Amino acid sequence: MSTQVGVTLYNLREYCKTEDGLRRSLELLRRCGCVNVQVSGVPLEPAVVRKALDEFGMRCRATHEGYDNLADPVAVCDKLDTLDCDFTALGSAPEIYRSHLGMLELSRRLNGIGGKLAERGKMFGYHNHHFEFDRKGGEKILFATLLEHTDPELVKLELDVAWLARGGSNPTSWLRRFAGRTPVVHLKDFTIVNGEPTFCEIGEGNLNWHEIIPACFETGVKFAVIEQDTPFPGRSIFDSMAISLRNAAALDLK
Repeated sequence: MSTQVGVTLYNLREYCKTEDGLRRSLELLRRCGCVNVQVSGVPLEPAVVRKALDEFGMRCRATHEGYDNLADPVAVCDKLDTLDCDFTALGSAPEIYRSHLGMLELSRRLNGIGGKLAERGKMFGYHNHHFEFDRKGGEKILFATLLEHTDPELVKLELDVAWLARGGSNPTSWLRRFAGRTPVVHLKDFTIVNGEPTFCEIGEGNLNWHEIIPACFETGVKFAVIEQDTPFPGRSIFDSMAISLRNAAALDLK
């Protein structure tokens, strides 16, 4: 299966708080050629989101859920059914789990959640940041503890390439190492502005996209999600999405 590209609505969360705002945001994305989205950071009922997506001929390919929401896997699966989507991921591990002992406990819980979702034909994943690369005084990174104790059949990965790089790792190496376990990736770029890492449009920063994109194609990634947590200085987030989508198309992601 070819890799589909899309945008996470988390980028546009400040504009998607109402049904009208969501519709305007989707319309602008559609004008840029975007047909796939990840539903994240949108505080609207799933049926409202689905109606808006259908109106503009768009498709939800993935979602993010907060840790507390995952305590009710039936509700999560019902939401995914409404959105006609088969993948969700934990957006971020709560602070209480950011230790090696915490990751052991989190792994146990994630295996359980993944099992419940699998019973309904859904895939469950884990989205990384850079804190997982902290060793906490030990010999291995926190991410290693999580990966060693989660079942690859029940807990997939949603690797975020910018956070991998910020954690000191090579995104391409991670994509290849976990080929087959990473159905969704977050495409995110960053540059340095006034000495500080700053999120920017993909292809406009410092990541090596000519290595990352082929790795996505070759390792079975199904959905590549453009994410930019904050607007780049001097540009609107909508302008940034247009630039990222254009650059993605130039890299053969469509």
